Amino acid sequence: MRRITRGFLCVAALVIAIGTLAADKPKDKAKDQETMASLIQKGEYQKVVDLGKAAIAANKVDESVYTSLGVAYFQLKDYPNAIASYEEASKLNPLDSQPLLYEATIYHTMGQDDKTAETFRRVIAIDPANKDVRYNVAQVLEKQGKVDDALVQYEEIFKMDPAFKDVAFAIGLIDYDKEQYGPAEPYFDKALSLQPGDEQILLAQGQNYLKGGKLDQAIPPLKAFLDVTKNENYKPAVTGTVAGLYVKQAEKAMAPVKNSKDKAAIAQAEATAKVSYGNAVVYFDKLLVMRPNSEAALEGKARALIMMDRSQDALPVLKQFMQVSKNEAEKKSVADTIKKIEAQKK
Repeated sequence: MRRITRGFLCVAALVIAIGTLAADKPKDKAKDQETMASLIQKGEYQKVVDLGKAAIAANKVDESVYTSLGVAYFQLKDYPNAIASYEEASKLNPLDSQPLLYEATIYHTMGQDDKTAETFRRVIAIDPANKDVRYNVAQVLEKQGKVDDALVQYEEIFKMDPAFKDVAFAIGLIDYDKEQYGPAEPYFDKALSLQPGDEQILLAQGQNYLKGGKLDQAIPPLKAFLDVTKNENYKPAVTGTVAGLYVKQAEKAMAPVKNSKDKAAIAQAEATAKVSYGNAVVYFDKLLVMRPNSEAALEGKARALIMMDRSQDALPVLKQFMQVSKNEAEKKSVADTIKKIEAQKK
């Protein structure tokens, strides 16, 4: 869902950085550095290595020479020497986090997640406000299954900038996976406010409400998901879920007056339930367009119509169910319902 893409630096960025560093160096060192930067731009990496070694032998070095060497070694796929060069650059200027960022890029390229995360943590120690680095640390940790450690980084970023990338969504997903449905809600809300109509966030928010037992609140994001998604694999399941939620909504409306003799209260509950059953029928119909022989949709639609006092409309739906179903026990129950409805016509 979230990929480690930002914050890992490219060679072009290194060359720009090298050129900038050269401008403030003593003349002889600056000249060497400018030459190394020029060679990097031309792709002559072995010459960069040779020039860098010569500068080291002549004791004409600073962190920018080692940074250039790191770039050249990286391009030559000599990763151990590239890492060693960035370490030397970092020693010469411990407050500069750039060499460590480049080093982390190498570890990432090598697929060494532990080293990548460790190096990023060194960057954070130097530059605690670097949100990109914290984000990348969190992504690496999450990939490793160290979810609690990743959450710490995401939460630190959220404190600094709640709108940063997909941090709010990331925290919400972690809380959801930990079955912390209540705590996940504000993060999904924030994520959706930043990316209105994002189908992944809408689906996650709806599922979170479902898992948290807030069925009525699950309906709007799930309906919105259906309005925007192009994922045909998810549509039937989500459509059926929405229809079922409307049925439960109707049942919830009727529950308080189950044994009541208050005619006004009963009438109000019935009116409310009728609206919900009507909405359920709409979504059962949508599901039947996608799955014409869905037994659950046919039976659900018929039951909703019956609860709306539209038994005659339910009759052809029940008969279709009888044609497609292989559930003999359920067919027996439906057959009895059909008989009762047909008896009402006489």
